[in-house]
Order: sequence, then structure tokens, then C-alpha cells
Amino acid sequence: MQMAATRKLYAWALCCSLGCTVAFGQIGSTSLRGTVKDSSGAVVPGATVTATNQASGIAYHTQTSSAGFYVFPDLVPAHYLVTLTANGFGTQVRSAELLVSQPATIDFALSVRAESITVDVSSEAESLNLTDATMGNAVGNDTIQALPMDGRNPIALLTLQPGVLYIGNEVSDSRQGAVAGGRSDQGNVTLDGIDDNDQVFGTAFTGILRSTLDSTEEFRVVTSDATAASGRSSGAQVDLVTKSGTNHIHGSAYEYYRPTNTVANAYFYKNEELTSDSPNIPQKYVLNTFGGAFGGPVKKDKLFYFFNYEGQRQAIDEVVEATVPTPSFMAGGLQYTNTNNQTEPLTATQVANMDEPCVNNTFKGAPVCPDGPGANGAVLSYLAPVKTSTNPIGGDGGLNSAALFFTSPAPSTLNTSILKLDYTPNSKNRFFVRGNLQKDTTAGAENLPGQGPATFYDDNTKGIAGGYTWIPTAHIVNDLRYGYVRQGWQSGGIAPGNWVDLYGLTQPTAQTGSSLLHVPVNNITDTLSWNKGTHTLAFGGTWRGITNHHSGNGGSFGGASTNYQYANTSDLPEPADMSASFKNSWQLAWADLMGIIPELSLPYNYAITSPTAATAQPEGAPVVRNFRSNELEGYVQDAWHARSNLTFTYGVRYTLLQTPYETNGQQISYNIDMDAWYKKRETEALQGQVYEPLLSLAPSGKANHAPGFWPVQKKDFAPR
Repeated sequence: MQMAATRKLYAWALCCSLGCTVAFGQIGSTSLRGTVKDSSGAVVPGATVTATNQASGIAYHTQTSSAGFYVFPDLVPAHYLVTLTANGFGTQVRSAELLVSQPATIDFALSVRAESITVDVSSEAESLNLTDATMGNAVGNDTIQALPMDGRNPIALLTLQPGVLYIGNEVSDSRQGAVAGGRSDQGNVTLDGIDDNDQVFGTAFTGILRSTLDSTEEFRVVTSDATAASGRSSGAQVDLVTKSGTNHIHGSAYEYYRPTNTVANAYFYKNEELTSDSPNIPQKYVLNTFGGAFGGPVKKDKLFYFFNYEGQRQAIDEVVEATVPTPSFMAGGLQYTNTNNQTEPLTATQVANMDEPCVNNTFKGAPVCPDGPGANGAVLSYLAPVKTSTNPIGGDGGLNSAALFFTSPAPSTLNTSILKLDYTPNSKNRFFVRGNLQKDTTAGAENLPGQGPATFYDDNTKGIAGGYTWIPTAHIVNDLRYGYVRQGWQSGGIAPGNWVDLYGLTQPTAQTGSSLLHVPVNNITDTLSWNKGTHTLAFGGTWRGITNHHSGNGGSFGGASTNYQYANTSDLPEPADMSASFKNSWQLAWADLMGIIPELSLPYNYAITSPTAATAQPEGAPVVRNFRSNELEGYVQDAWHARSNLTFTYGVRYTLLQTPYETNGQQISYNIDMDAWYKKRETEALQGQVYEPLLSLAPSGKANHAPGFWPVQKKDFAPR
């Protein structure tokens, strides 16, 4: 009994280590399967199938089942020679390129004579995917190298996939790109099977670790109908694979240069030049990409290396649109559109006459216009360094404010280093480790011409990943991977502080603060594939630990604004014949010119020191927050090859997303039921009653041993 219990314990431990270890989704590999029959159409059991990686010389072996079926559930994407031997039949050889996450099928029809055939799996992959219903194309290295790409970014090829919509950099949020209707922040990007998602911005088709053209072996995007093995999000599943070294030493050096004379002038900047009688000269745009890659064997058929460095230098001028006052505004006058849709000018004296009643008005005992009626001298002095414009584009159409288009230097440097080592001691064990290091600097565009960069940006994102594939038998494969990615950047501003903003105008000084962000992500994935007869079973899961360290002073200063919408606009004078459609533009210009300040904002930042106490932070002190969350996923899946021309793939995936919490307890929430509060408010409103009780907040979150921002969702099952 004791021995039996011990064997059960060992079996349970093996199951946990193989199938229940947290982790799996896309593991950056591929698979091959097929059916073997003789010339009469009868299945051939017990035949030996060997898949040999032509680059590394590593061979994998399996045998056909009683149904004549064979499968290699986990192979490194590469060119393979697939050899079939069976007693009484000639040796059959097939040559094929197996692409990442693209299940391939190669069937054999045996005869007494030997034959060798090249199978172009890459071109037939979409129609030959007989295993599951996933939609999407794999892109191999030959295609990546052949197609021209601005900036040499291989991910740009995703925009060519069916079902993909990409609108470019005009929008930098989750509307930037869509796959099969899913927003861009619903995609899931993995690099060599490890999480590569941008946890902060989630922009379209972007991995936080940059893949270069010369480091990418291939990639695939599943646009729809993902299997249970793909998770984390409902959108596109993007899987990239980094190149490996081979038995042959290969290297390359490259440089790509794009000069300004290939650039067309931006429409609005060209219009600005023409209206100011300046020559039509496009904005500067010089892009220089250079680098090198090399790889080869450390020990033939066993240990390989690959390294790639790429630098990119951009010397570009960004076209900036600013909203500035017109010359008549700076002279103390205003313009408006009358009821006949004609422009009417008012001199500084006429404006002062309209403002005359302000002399008799006071606010809390102080005169409203102590310097007399008319334009506020402090406003005109504040705006004096700003270049004026009469461009009919922007502002209120060039009457009191207008758009000013100018070019601003916005240079950037990008540096990417990638090193990968692969070690295959034998056909049953496979290891790899990959490291990425990035160092980028960018200068932001100017706020107004000649002011210098409004922000400075420094990125030092880095990551490391490793994997171990164990093939204990011809029917079982276990793949374990770990990755650590630290997304890190800092941005510096030039003039944080307490400012009075002139509403609707670009401020004479950029009011940019500073921020620091580190987002380390730990990711463990594991999957167990088991081929049993006509069934290919897969078990796996994933754990992802995300921490967000952020510090910034952007919300640490007070301010005020001439925002007329906060004023009693019935007190603002206006011309009797003014068009009703110009009313808002007039009130905006009047409040700016007179220096009316109806809006005041004062932030109060506190550090929680106990469940009932907090200490106010001094003005200007950066706000520091550290959030953490864990994501757990698990799945089970079966691909049942019921017949040679019929496969059922089905499974279920479970996801548990922890509610993010502030690790130092700097987190508060309402301490009442807000749903009940809103319903009570609605009930009272329907009876004509005002229900506005004071709302209070209290420390919340895991670090305070209190409920989080929202309850954990524990019923997220996804049958596929």
C-alpha cells in the first residue's frame, strides 16, 4: 500500500510539473502531422517518421499509430527533411518549410520504390491547415527579407493580412489598428512564446521588445478563430520567432539611407508657406538604419549563437500646429462675424468702450478691472513673444486666433541588440536563451518656433527569455519557458509649475512635467502535448506577474484658466449685430483678451499613513505609485483526427485576472455601494427630490486588507 501510494504521488507530481505548471499560450513553435497509407489505401501502422532540421542537423523521430497517423507536436520553425521508412516499402522523403504556429500536414502514400518530393508548405499553409480553424497567414524569412519596408520594421507586414485595418500614426490610441473588428489593445503579442505586450499604451501591432528585420525568422498572426491554446485577449494573436544560429557561419552588414528629397511636403505646412510667400520646401526627413548580424555553431549540431545589432538615426522635422492670436487681437481689438456673415473689426478703443461697465463692478470687494477697461495689459505682455497669424485654418478662422504651422526638429536615436543561444544536446532535450537590450532617445517637438524641445524621452527597455523543451517519448513533449521584460522610460519636461492658461491658445511656454516608468513583467509558460492514437492532447497554462512603477509631477501643480465656459457668460458684452453662430468664438476671445479667470484648479495629493490618516504632499512633489497584478490562465485541448480528411479541434481555456492594487497601500475607493447610491439618486430625481449626500473615501486594496477597485471575475471560461 505504501509503494502504491508513493507511485501515485510521483505520478501526481509529474502531472503537475508537466501539465499544470502555470503557463502556455503561443510558444513560438510549429507542428507536423499526417497519415501514412499504402498503394491500396490501407493505413500503415508502425512506420518510422524522421524530421530533420536542415539548418542544425537535429533529427526527431516518431512512429505511426494503429490508425496510420503520426504527429510532431512541437518543432522549431525551419526547413525540414521528413523521411518515412516502413518494412516492405521504399523510403519516402519530403522537404518542407514549417512556419511558426501554422499546423502543417504531409501525408504519405507508400510504394515499393523510393521517392523524394519537395512540399512547399508555406504557400499551401492556409488551405492545408487541417488541424484547426484558425485564420491567418505565417510569414517566413524569405518574405520578410524580400518585401520593402519603411523603417525595416517586420511587424509592418501584419497590415497586409486579410481582416486587418491600420490607419497609421494619425491616432495613437486603441483605435489605431483593428484585427477582425477587435481594437488594437486587444491583441496579444509574443516573442519566442513569451509575453511581449506593451502594458502601458497597447498600440497596434507593437511588441515592447523591438524585433528587427534581420533578427526575425518568421511570424504569424491569427486574425480569428483562435484555439484554446491562445489566450489573454480576444483580438489578434501575434507570434514572432527570433533567428537561431546554424551549422554554417553566416553574417551580414547593412545600411539604409532615406534622404529628404524623397519626402512630399505636408499639406498644411505647404499652405502656410504659400500664404506667407515662402518657398515650397518640404520638412526635413532623413532616416538612416544600419547594423549587422552574424550566427553560427559553437559546437556543430549542438550549440549555436546568433547576434544582431541595429541602429537607427532619425533627423526629422515634425509639422506642428499651434493656435496663436491674430495681429488685431494683439493690438487690443477684436473681430466678429455679423448676421450677414461679414467680418466686422473693432478697434482697441471700441473694445474698451464695450468694456466700460467693468469699472463699476467689483468681486469680493476688489475692482474687476483695476487697470481700466479694454485689453488686459498682462495678457498682451504675456503673448508678446508669440508669432501671430491670420491663417483662415484653425482658431476662429483667422479673426482673433488662427493656426500657425511650423516645422520643429524632432530627432531620435534607436539602438537594438539581440543575442540568442540554442543548445540541443540530443533529440530529447532542447534549450534556448535570448536577451534584448534597447537604448532610445527622442527629443519632442517644440511648443512654438525656436523654443527647443518641449520634452526629452529616454527608453532603456530590456528583456531576457529562456526555454526548455523535453521529449521523453515519441508521444509526449513538454515545453517550459520563462521571460522577464522590463519596460522602462523617463521623460523630462521644461516648465512644470502653476500657470494661468489662455483658453484656446497655445501657451507661450510649454508646461511639460517629468515622469518615470518601470514596468517589469515576469512570465512563465508551460505546455504538455500528448499524442495518443488519433488524439493530440495539450494541457497548459500561464502566469504573468505585472508591476507598474510610476512617478511623475504632472498632477502636482495648481493652475487657472480663462475658460469662458466657467463664467457667467450673460455678463459678457457682445455686438448687437453679431451672428449667433459666432457667439462661442466671441466669448472665448473676449475672456482671453480681458484676462477673465473663472476657472481655478488646485490638486491635493496625500500619502496614506494609516487606515484613518494621510499626510499632504508639498506642491510640486512627484506622485509615486506602484501597482501590481497577476494573471493566471490554463487550458486543455484535443485535436481528434477522426479520419484522414476530418479533424475535430476543441478545448476550453480559463482566465483569472487579479484586480491591480497599489503595493504600498496608496489606494482609496468609495466606502459606500455606488450602485445603490446611483439608484437612490435616480429614485429621488424621479420624485423631484435632490439626493446629494456627501461621498467619502477610504483606503482600499490588498495592501490595506480591503476590497479592490472591482471584484475579481472568477467565471471566465472560454470554450473553443
